[in-house]
Amino acid sequence: MQTSPPSADYFHYWGKASPRGEGCAASAAPEAAFHLLPYHCLDVAAVGEVLLTLPGWGLGAWAEEGGMGVQTWQQLAVFFLALHDLGKFAPGFQNLVPHPGSALVPLRAQYPYGGDVRHDTLGWMAWRALMARKPLPCALPSRDRGAWDSWMLAMTGHHGAPPHGQINGRPVHELASRYWDGSDLDAAAGFMQAVTGWLPPPDIPQPDGALARRIKAASWHLAGLAVLADWLGSHQAFFPYRSTPMDLEAYWREHAQPQARRAVEAAGLLPAAVRPFTGPADLFDYLRQPTPLQHYAATVELMPGPQLFILEDVTGAGKTEAALILAQRLMGAGRGQGVYFGLPSMATSNQMYQRVGGVFRRLFEASARPNLVLAHGARHLVDGFAQSATQGDADYARDEASASGVCAAWLADTNKKALLAEVGVGTLDQALLAILPAKHQSLRLFGLVGKVLILDEIHAYDTYTGQLLAALLEAHARQGGSAVLLSATLPAALRTRLIQAFQTGRGDACPVPSAPDPAQVPYPLATRVAEAVCAEALATRPQVARRLPVAFIHEPAAAHALIRKAVAQGQCVAWIRNTVDDARQAWEELRACPDIDPERLMLFHSRYALADRLAIEGDALRYFGKDARAEVRRGRVLVATQVIEQSLDLDLDLMISDLAPVDLLIQRAGRLHRHLRDAQGNPAAQDGRPAPTLWVLAPPWSDTPEADWYGRMFKGANAVYPHTGQLWLSQKVLQEAGALQMPEGARALIEGVYDFDALSTLPLGLQDNEFDQSGKQTGDRNLARFNTLQWALGYTEAAGAWSAEEKTPTRLGEDTQEWTLLRVVGACLEPWVAETSHPWEASSIKLALRSLKALEPAWEARFHDSLEALKTTHPALRHRALLPLVAADGAGGEAPDVWIAQGQNAKGQTVQVRYCPRLGLRC
Repeated sequence: MQTSPPSADYFHYWGKASPRGEGCAASAAPEAAFHLLPYHCLDVAAVGEVLLTLPGWGLGAWAEEGGMGVQTWQQLAVFFLALHDLGKFAPGFQNLVPHPGSALVPLRAQYPYGGDVRHDTLGWMAWRALMARKPLPCALPSRDRGAWDSWMLAMTGHHGAPPHGQINGRPVHELASRYWDGSDLDAAAGFMQAVTGWLPPPDIPQPDGALARRIKAASWHLAGLAVLADWLGSHQAFFPYRSTPMDLEAYWREHAQPQARRAVEAAGLLPAAVRPFTGPADLFDYLRQPTPLQHYAATVELMPGPQLFILEDVTGAGKTEAALILAQRLMGAGRGQGVYFGLPSMATSNQMYQRVGGVFRRLFEASARPNLVLAHGARHLVDGFAQSATQGDADYARDEASASGVCAAWLADTNKKALLAEVGVGTLDQALLAILPAKHQSLRLFGLVGKVLILDEIHAYDTYTGQLLAALLEAHARQGGSAVLLSATLPAALRTRLIQAFQTGRGDACPVPSAPDPAQVPYPLATRVAEAVCAEALATRPQVARRLPVAFIHEPAAAHALIRKAVAQGQCVAWIRNTVDDARQAWEELRACPDIDPERLMLFHSRYALADRLAIEGDALRYFGKDARAEVRRGRVLVATQVIEQSLDLDLDLMISDLAPVDLLIQRAGRLHRHLRDAQGNPAAQDGRPAPTLWVLAPPWSDTPEADWYGRMFKGANAVYPHTGQLWLSQKVLQEAGALQMPEGARALIEGVYDFDALSTLPLGLQDNEFDQSGKQTGDRNLARFNTLQWALGYTEAAGAWSAEEKTPTRLGEDTQEWTLLRVVGACLEPWVAETSHPWEASSIKLALRSLKALEPAWEARFHDSLEALKTTHPALRHRALLPLVAADGAGGEAPDVWIAQGQNAKGQTVQVRYCPRLGLRC
């Protein structure tokens, strides 16, 4: 029986179109310049049906308490997915791509489109209008808006944010006559009635308050499902255009359903089989004798439900291996299908990517083909997930991107797809965007379902980001996820806050055990959070237990003398400075020293084009890394900023550091005598080098410091470390201890700086700063709470101030802008780094707006035509800030490898921009 006669009104609307005749799949008929809207709706529903069968992405968690069986939940999800594009029946949308001579509805210019009213909001508007009709044009048992509206908000919000509920202060349903003709609403109702005959489940229950609340809670998950289903269901390689009417149920069974499985499989989303855990050595060949922390990870009892593990141990104790052991055990026990590593920075992400790359396949069966994805497009991308994104429809209008075009761009964006790969490695920021009102937040949250979150260096974040981290743990626990947190230096107050957040997400209310004196909490420590909180004191690996003397110097000249002496003895040295300007100055001063080989003197900071920064990072690992031999290390000097203090596996003979908070000094010291070497500096079974000392450049000590005690010596660093009281306490506890005694002295050092009682003893001259910083921390914590989504409201516009992700901060700080560096070569503009598969990304650099906000007008006019031509040739550059550089050729005393440009800072002042691959960018 044919349920969808070819004459049905809903067959007169297009759903996908390629205005320039591009992008049609080879299997499509040549005349198919558009894809009928009912077919596209069913394509997306069919993809959603497949996604709901995959582990972790079904709706069982909500069905358990929602008054409907899981089958009913999932069939309803498929039905609502078929309604996700109701807004495309609106005449304004149909006007976007004319198809003269076709059977489609004619153009009607009187109906507006664009701005805040696009097809997502128009779909919500149509839903509200149709739900007011009698009888209902669908199988739902009532008009209960508390239940079904939540579902429809998630479906119509498939372009990354909820649809608008109001336009210029008026509810959207009051504006329907302005945007809709009655015949178009009739066509939308006809489509709903057609699919009602076979898509919705039978016997849908009358919703009560409990069911409505469960649907609202599930709406965040449903919104992520809708985004992914829409993008994959828009791919022409699997869903070729069809413009000839046919029975909808026949299309569903003969075309949509078979192709949906192929699309999901080609996207790399089918789960990889997890390998059962049999022992640490199966993951890591070298773990024949696990460290105490790794033994704990391999043997601790796993509890029911989501679990949080916090592993605190010294640098070199094997925390990464312990985290992966826990991840494999959790996955093998059915508590996860993949892993996401969140790191503090790009450099630490790169290093973790390299480490995980050697073992990640061992998490899965040998026959599996898991994806490993780095969350920034830097290098060594394992790009299996993006291979299906080969083509997309052209954009329908300037502000109306096609879903398949967006899909292709999104699947090629490693920052985002890392959350959907079996194993993703990236910055914490990519995961934090899942709990902020950023565009496509729901897809990030959807991607984290079933992932074991491994977050390293969790002490490294400020108050604002730390509060967001707590919110992420709460959200992850709420959707059944487990997490492993790693730190060498975790203050007790932060540990307590993170545990409480995870317990809240689990729905638990058990108290967090605490000691009267935080400094007496054991260290190393492993904490498991499930139905109860269990903390276990651990031993540490004997090789990393040590007493490292700490000595203070008070003049840069003293640092120069230490470095020159070490170089004369054939040692390798690092001086960690707190600002880029201080690092550059130190590098230039050392370069002038006749007894330091300038070819063995390196500068490393954050202000390089991406490719240059990665090259310097690689050189640092080659010259100072674990396997470097004496002839490579001898006499080398590395002047760096904080970029080397975490996760880079460097091994220095001598280290000098500017004064920084004590936890960061402990991290920096972890790169001093990190591995065993003989007296010459070659890798060895035991260390033959003289006992090291950590040298700290700091202001002269004062028991009664003035407010500018730190700023007088480190002017720029005050902006990096504004909490002068913590810096003074850091110097105080280190002077009193005389050494970093690891592990037994670690807790006392940390709590001696960060505990409330310690901060309350600050001298009078620093109390105003402490008051200001305490107030700022409270404000930052409140701002983070304000920015975090309000989950109880469901996926709706009211749950947050929705914006593009670049306007939704995961960290506070200066406003920045990413620039793409270009070389002016003759009459051409070329990427700064052209010999790569990602030239524009490799040539990018992020700068503070106070330093560079725009091109100087005359400079922009000089290159205007060339820039416009470049954007035409490379459309991806249209929304990038482009910085054309010309060779300085030694003019003005510049070195030959310096390139220059003219720009303006945030104050509108003209600045000269200088860039070279050794010094980086200066304004």
